[in-house]
Amino acid sequence: MAQQNEAGKETLARVKGWFEAAVNSKAYTQWRTEAKTSWDFYDGTQWSTEEVQRLAENGQPPIVINKIAAKIDNLAGGEVAGRTRIVYRSRSGRSDEELAARVLTDLALYVAERGDQAMEISNVFRAGLVGGIGWLDIGIEDRDDGVEICARAEDEFAVVWDPLSRRPDMSDARFVARERWLSLDEAQTLFADKAGALKSLQSEATGPRGTVPYSLAYGARGEDVGYYDPQREMYRVVEVQYRESAKQWRVRLPDGRLVATFEKAKLRVKGSVVEEVAYVPRVHVAYFSGDILLDDRPLAYEHNSFTLVPFVYKRQRADGRPYGLVRAAIDPQRELNKRRSKAMHLLNTAQVIADVDAVDDPNVLVREAARPDGVILKRAGKDLRILRNTDLAVSQVQVMEQAGRDIQDVIGVFDEAIGKQSNATSGVAIQQRQMASSMNQMFAFDTLRLLKKNLGTQVMALVQQFFTHEMVIKITDTMGAGRLIKLNEPVRDATGKPVRGADGKPLVMPDVTGGKFDVVVEEVRDVASARELEASQLEMLMKAGVPIPPDVLVEVSGVSGKERILAALQAPVQANQKG
Repeated sequence: MAQQNEAGKETLARVKGWFEAAVNSKAYTQWRTEAKTSWDFYDGTQWSTEEVQRLAENGQPPIVINKIAAKIDNLAGGEVAGRTRIVYRSRSGRSDEELAARVLTDLALYVAERGDQAMEISNVFRAGLVGGIGWLDIGIEDRDDGVEICARAEDEFAVVWDPLSRRPDMSDARFVARERWLSLDEAQTLFADKAGALKSLQSEATGPRGTVPYSLAYGARGEDVGYYDPQREMYRVVEVQYRESAKQWRVRLPDGRLVATFEKAKLRVKGSVVEEVAYVPRVHVAYFSGDILLDDRPLAYEHNSFTLVPFVYKRQRADGRPYGLVRAAIDPQRELNKRRSKAMHLLNTAQVIADVDAVDDPNVLVREAARPDGVILKRAGKDLRILRNTDLAVSQVQVMEQAGRDIQDVIGVFDEAIGKQSNATSGVAIQQRQMASSMNQMFAFDTLRLLKKNLGTQVMALVQQFFTHEMVIKITDTMGAGRLIKLNEPVRDATGKPVRGADGKPLVMPDVTGGKFDVVVEEVRDVASARELEASQLEMLMKAGVPIPPDVLVEVSGVSGKERILAALQAPVQANQKG
């Protein structure tokens, strides 16, 4: 027990140190500031409170012409319009593996539709475009009808990454952490045996930050508070996923497959042979709040990867902090707003140069000079001149227009790409600018493809781990027609008895849980089901001149009542056979 306590203290010191050092690191704090500013500019909050106050004192309007949001939405809309999904293909060519790969593809589509996966990925993509990074959390949720594989867009301001990571996809990170604010009831539900220890944090709270026996100055979102907030009566619970070296056995199963496992229990399979023992990084998950280690155990998922998968637009080479498209456009957008505000102010005001006694009432002069139809009566022989600021306003507009062009240049999305009229007059010039917009953003879509590939790999591993029982899934086509997919159906002999494999376990077909498949995660056009994918592929073959029988086309189509169509097609053939 004492050894366990010592190990717990060591784990707490390590994961808490990682989290607090990362939250207070220069790279993270600068990213957080830049990302919040980027989101403010995307949302249209482009003037600070001090700037608005100064404008009000000078009589200037705080005008916002949001050029950034339209261009980001154009790119995000391009992702929506060109959505892709994941297909699993076998490399070995074995018939049983080909069947399993097809079933995995159907299951991936089923999982995506049930969890609104496409929308979650779009939210992650937009977060990366704006703030530089978005996170997709992949895992299992228990439902009344069984487990469900879910992929959710996580709040990027709640996630903290390893500041020493430098790879674009953060695959070299030692850890990734996220924080949650929980009530005492929620915390007791998750960590029942630690409820009393959590309550002790309340007595240490003095003010919004508590007594700060911790080095935590700010939370992941920049909140100036420790691990307990007495005002809201909430606890900060931090989850840290980290890698730690562990012993792994690589076992040759009786059917010839080679599997790797951290669990000794899996070595007891009859006829299995241990071929290699190695120490490799294993993902663990720890939870803590303040100086209390709430839980620490190996990740429950066998894919041995962080469940938080990032989409990173770009990273600063010097310190590794992510940044998005908006950052470069902030200065020209701010310039555009200020010049527009200044131009409007100049157009709405005038300078008056007059002798002291040129008019009877100076207040009337000020009021009438500001009006376009003002009438001013001056004394004879007195000097009175009203100077309009038209020339100054024109110069401000010219600078404003240049700022608008600068926004296009730094974001890389030109007006032609979003259907706006520009100074390009020829069709060739318009086409070149549209193509330039597409070329500029290929990097972002290539990075998004990596996110989807990681998603596909984890979904496949979760299906293999949790979809182990016999089940029937209905895949619905676009037109409402559907088909049933049977999973893990027992193989039976001629007498109806289950057939067992070399390891003594019952054989099932298709077997998607029997180990790691040699599959390639590819991307294809977003379709409602694998059957619709087959229909589109047959359509391509027909265009290429390959003769496709009509009954095959009807079979893979999504039209309702296709059984009647097939019967009508087969009727003449059956009549000829009888004749």
